[in-house]
Order: sequence, then structure tokens, then C-alpha cells
Amino acid sequence: MTGLQLSRMKTSHGMETRFNYARPLLAGTVRILWNAVRLPIAAALLALEPVVGLVCGAGLVLGILASVLFEMSAVGSRFPFAKVLGISLSFGVILFFYYWLLSLFVED
Repeated sequence: MTGLQLSRMKTSHGMETRFNYARPLLAGTVRILWNAVRLPIAAALLALEPVVGLVCGAGLVLGILASVLFEMSAVGSRFPFAKVLGISLSFGVILFFYYWLLSLFVED
């Protein structure tokens, strides 16, 4: 083997070793940063969960109940049934997205 081939082998071996050490360091740094961001958000979401669940659940159930009862009773001639039903169902969608967001930040 010539001296040039030996120097190339040493250089490539040295680069592999440097990158092998850099990958766990980079992964550990990313994990620490992710936990630094994730934990405060998860704590806030968990603290607000009872309030969000109560408000959105009540808005969903009571809104659907009220819209159906007002539509059936014919109290008003111009009751906005579709709007009230849409607003009520949007509470369910908000609650769904809240729990989805909570599942992203809270790990078991």
C-alpha cells in the first residue's frame, strides 16, 4: 500500500469515529430540548383539562339539546337551528383537538 492510501484510510476511520460520537450527543441534546419545551406545555394542558372538559362537554350536550328543543317547540318563527347546532358541534371538535394536543405532549 502506498502512503496516500494509508492516509485516506486513517482519515475515513477518524471521521466515522467522530460522527459516531456526535450522533448520541445530538440525540441527547434534542431530547433535553424537547423535554424542556414539552413539560411546561403538558403541565398547563393538564391543569386546564377539567375546565376545558366541563365547558366543552356542557356546550356540546346543552347546545344540541337546546337547539333540538327550540326547533321542535316552534317558539320562535326564525330560530337559527343550523347555526346553534354548528356552534354546539364545534365544542365537540374543540374538545377532540384538545385531547389530541394533550396526547402529543404527555407521554406515558
